[in-house]
Amino acid sequence: MPYNIVGDRITFTFGVVCAVLSVFCIKKEPRRISCGILMVMALYCTITGGLRLFAPNLTFDNGAMAIGRGEETLLFIMYALIAISFVGGIALLVNGVGVTRREGFSLAHALPLFFGLMGLAWPIMYFMFLILPDWIMPLYNAVWGIFLYVPGMLAAVLLLSFVYAALPKPKHADFIVVLGAGLKDDGTVSPLLAKRVDRAIKLYMDEGKTASFVVSGGKGTDEVNSEAFAMRLYLLEHGIDDSQIIMEDQSVNTQENIRFSKKLILERKQDYRAAVVTSNYHVLRAVILAKNERMNAYGIGGKTALYYLPAAFIREYIAVIFNYKKLAIFYVTAVLIIAILEILF
Repeated sequence: MPYNIVGDRITFTFGVVCAVLSVFCIKKEPRRISCGILMVMALYCTITGGLRLFAPNLTFDNGAMAIGRGEETLLFIMYALIAISFVGGIALLVNGVGVTRREGFSLAHALPLFFGLMGLAWPIMYFMFLILPDWIMPLYNAVWGIFLYVPGMLAAVLLLSFVYAALPKPKHADFIVVLGAGLKDDGTVSPLLAKRVDRAIKLYMDEGKTASFVVSGGKGTDEVNSEAFAMRLYLLEHGIDDSQIIMEDQSVNTQENIRFSKKLILERKQDYRAAVVTSNYHVLRAVILAKNERMNAYGIGGKTALYYLPAAFIREYIAVIFNYKKLAIFYVTAVLIIAILEILF
């Protein structure tokens, strides 16, 4: 049996195994980034292996070897991804300029600009192998392999975000934890934070007004009061009884939001279920942190303005990546070892 057919069968089988494992992973604990990684690997391996395996890899035209349907389809997919990367890069550059104009320049708001440049760089890097000499190819493969970690993990985070949002959520939470965001200059909730609280109120109403709110967010250096205090006032203005509101006003980041809120919840009930309400782009990282803190919680997302969504999601994606630094180090190390072996052997 030709080697390439054996390799294609192994690739396709591995993809099917990854697909099965991803289903079990999501059913058991969907708050793990490994579920997203398994989905990406399943898609990549089943498509690349399957097309070569089930569509003729090579055909013969008057005795001359030519590219067959499987390879043509793979080539089409690759060119389509390159086109998407190029168009997406331009779109992110435009979005980055718009966000920085509307929200002011900051590193977070400039992230679409950086990722837009990466989107434009990917097609250039892909076609560079056509002009590079053979002796530099191991180095090129190493750089290319490391570069692919960014879109690969982005795909994993994006896929898992969509899948988690589509999963049915438990009913009747005992506590609704609302994560803080920035405030207006006068100390009232910002439009972004208001959408989070509005989503929490809707959940409260839908589940029979039995849950308690945990409003979580401390006082920033540029804020006149804590985010928890602002959310409490907003809830009171919308008819929520003060006895149903618990304030957590010491946290300064999402991890502390989760950790400190869990502590307040355990003081009131040991056997609990919590709903963590935040913006839709922030849900995945929030529930991953909740899992890490062993908090019995699921995530619910409020709407975000479309113009702000790319910058916000990219920021959350980077934060997720930093939560898995060991995985990144392992991947880069493996790529470099393979490159060294290519040079030596």
